[in-house]
Amino acid sequence: MTPEKALLKRATAEMIRGVGGLEAGAGFTRVGKSMLAEYGSPNKADCFAPIDVVADLEPLARERTGWPHVTQALCKAMGGTFVAEPDVPATNADLLSMMSQLSSEFNDATRAVCGGLSDGKWCREDAARLERELDDVIRVAVHMRAVARSTSEGATS
Repeated sequence: MTPEKALLKRATAEMIRGVGGLEAGAGFTRVGKSMLAEYGSPNKADCFAPIDVVADLEPLARERTGWPHVTQALCKAMGGTFVAEPDVPATNADLLSMMSQLSSEFNDATRAVCGGLSDGKWCREDAARLERELDDVIRVAVHMRAVARSTSEGATS
C-alpha cells in the first residue's frame, strides 16, 4: 500500500472514531458497520470509503474532533494543505488585527529559517519547525481572506 493510501486508511479510521465508532457511524450513512470497518482497515488495501460516505461522516467527526481527517489526508496526498475558512462575523477593525497576526506569523517563519540555517546545515527538525510556522501563516492568511470577503459584502463604494 502506498504511503498516501495508508494515510487515507488512518484518516478514515480517525473519522469513524470521531463520529463515535462503527455502530454510530453506520447510523449516519448508507453502509453498515462491517463496510465501515473495511474502509478504515489497513488489511483491506483496496477498499476505500466512497465520497458520499465521507460526506455523511466527516462533518459530524469535524464537529467532535475539530478536523476533517479524510479531506486533510486527500489534500496532503495531492500535494496541498487543507485550511478551513472560518464562519464568523467580522468587521473592518478585524483587518488591522489580522494584519498584525499575519506579520507576527511571517516573523516566526523567518526566525525558523534563520535559526535552521544558523549552524550551516538545514535538517529535518528545521524543516518540521518551518512547516509548523508556515501552517500558522496559512491559517491566519485564510482567516484574513474570510474577513476581507465578509466585510466586502457590506462595503459601499
